Amino acid sequence: MSLADHLYAAAVDTPRYDIVKLEIKRLKRQRTLHIYFPPSYWNTRKKFPVIYVQDGQTTFIEGAYNNESLYADSLVNMMPPNKQCIIVAIQSGINSVRMQEYNPYIGTSDAAIYAAYVAKDVKTYIDTTFRTLKDAKHTAIVGSSMGGLISMYIAAKYSDIFGVAGIFSPAFWYAPMVYDDVARQGINSKSRFFFAYGDAENNEAEYANRMRTLLLQKRIGSKNIPAPMVVKGGKANEKQWRIDFEVFYRWFTGQL
Repeated sequence: MSLADHLYAAAVDTPRYDIVKLEIKRLKRQRTLHIYFPPSYWNTRKKFPVIYVQDGQTTFIEGAYNNESLYADSLVNMMPPNKQCIIVAIQSGINSVRMQEYNPYIGTSDAAIYAAYVAKDVKTYIDTTFRTLKDAKHTAIVGSSMGGLISMYIAAKYSDIFGVAGIFSPAFWYAPMVYDDVARQGINSKSRFFFAYGDAENNEAEYANRMRTLLLQKRIGSKNIPAPMVVKGGKANEKQWRIDFEVFYRWFTGQL
């Protein structure tokens, strides 16, 4: 077997997924990180952009418990090496715990603690363990529905850490205080936001466009906040969010 064959075999045999349990110390809870490495990670020493995804149990084909996912691993595999990212999918808590961690505007402080956990503990672990591009330009956060709400909150509060956000069918209607909160934040003017929703949803157009207008008023250029993508016939489900994620991914990597 030639040297090239040995290297190919090693790349094929090397696991592309890693699963890590990382504690939210202040809440005394664990969250599971599902980490996907692009194929080119194993045959180069270069560093990679990272996308952090909420509701991580529905991110990859492998391990999706409901047969519906973003197919993020398949998408990464389709991309050329210079457009491949590491995907860190953070599994959510269930039922009321998920709502407490994803909604910063209810009685507990769980969401603020969770946001700090993602921005500091999770990102620090990923950056110190794997070959990543650590700056905000190469670091994105993504979420849908309630995951979109907390992703918006994190991107606004920690804009010097997460420079890019993909916000799909965000549950802004559930927490209208998010607008006043974002208005108060000193968001980095280089931040980039991608909004998407389906035209079969209720009032998502109103909520997403209101947020976009607010961000534009903060002197973030329209190039960095394109008009929301509207999926014809799209509803708030994984089928639509898979479309959203692919367009977002190409938009994100297309400007790196």
